Amino acid sequence: MGSLFIKNFKRDIITDRTHFLNAVIYTHRNPVHHGFCKDFEDWAYSSYPGIIYGVETLAESEKLLKITGGLDAFIELHQKNLARFDSLTNFEIE
Repeated sequence: MGSLFIKNFKRDIITDRTHFLNAVIYTHRNPVHHGFCKDFEDWAYSSYPGIIYGVETLAESEKLLKITGGLDAFIELHQKNLARFDSLTNFEIE
């Protein structure tokens, strides 16, 4: 067992717009999901804050914003996805 014998991640070829956007949002949501921060903007190692504040990042921000329909749509996609994810993972135990 372990990463010496078992590959520790999977690669998928991104073939369409929806898959691409889901991959971007998943990457930005991951630190929130694992409890490292409360909001997308709070994670210093993410491209999300740089994209929304126009700070230079390794991500091709202009292309990404164009694909999503602009800055407001980019933010809205992330917020809707997080809300949907939260509704699927928040369980009340009685």
